[in-house]
Amino acid sequence: MKLNENNKILLQQSLIQVGLPLLIVKAQAKNLCFLLDTGSNINVLDKRVAEFFQLSGGTAQQQQFGIDGTLQTTDVVKLTFSLEEREYKADFSVMDLSSAFGKVEEESRIQIHGLLGCSFMEQQKWGLDFEKLCLFIP
Repeated sequence: MKLNENNKILLQQSLIQVGLPLLIVKAQAKNLCFLLDTGSNINVLDKRVAEFFQLSGGTAQQQQFGIDGTLQTTDVVKLTFSLEEREYKADFSVMDLSSAFGKVEEESRIQIHGLLGCSFMEQQKWGLDFEKLCLFIP
């Protein structure tokens, strides 16, 4: 994924291949695949990723509905990641995403490590254009 001169990242490949707007970001020199989720007001990180990076929320927890619709109490961790040489730091609720995205991984061989919710995109002034299939980053 490359940021072009108009500050946009094309999402056609992931939308065609998987039917989902996916971004590849870098965290601690590792590539992570995040779903851009306009239906979520929180960011979510798969618990396996949090364990791999040894992220701990300390005492920070929050309650929200999980992907399966059940109310859950989750740890909240901070993750710093970069996208096109721009660094971001965000809070993520840690959840087990294996059942939610297992079928996507099985069918496409793409592992989704987490999701970026609309609150994060709004804070960053990111814009999704579903007509042009791209993400605008100021």
